[in-house]
Amino acid sequence: MKKSHLIAIVGVALAAGFCGGLLTSGLNLPSVHAQGKNQTPKEPVATADEFASHVIHEPELPSVELVKGATSKLIAGEQSMLSFLKMDKNSYFAPHRHKQEQIMTVLEGYCDEIIEGKLYRVKKGDVIILPPNIEHGAYMYDQDVQVLDVFGDVRSDYMIKMVQAMAAMNKKK
Repeated sequence: MKKSHLIAIVGVALAAGFCGGLLTSGLNLPSVHAQGKNQTPKEPVATADEFASHVIHEPELPSVELVKGATSKLIAGEQSMLSFLKMDKNSYFAPHRHKQEQIMTVLEGYCDEIIEGKLYRVKKGDVIILPPNIEHGAYMYDQDVQVLDVFGDVRSDYMIKMVQAMAAMNKKK
């Protein structure tokens, strides 16, 4: 994405937010931000079944091989998917495309991300936004790289791998 396009998008978003704020400022809408410190919860604590229906402990997810040198712990909701991805040092994730938007956050390490044939050196803390159908891949060097990928839609190829890994994990129990 060109810098001028990004600046234009941010400008439009700021203008829309400012105008929206002006339009709604006199409506006495309830506040949606923090209301103070040291609040005492009034809500009941979730039951074990309720907790299990909403919370997954990431370390307990099974790892699946996405490609040689790259394993992931996958989890999907109805409309989005997360991939806790580990790419081995000195490995290569070949350029590819998919219809899902992808937002990648580098959690540990660094790599050269390939985006449409150009290299982008990314490191811990960097976030990459990859629009749908953009070609991308990566080169890893002297250390493993861990990233969190967020996909705007569930990837069916990853969903199949995730279901197979979870089925194998449940058989072992």
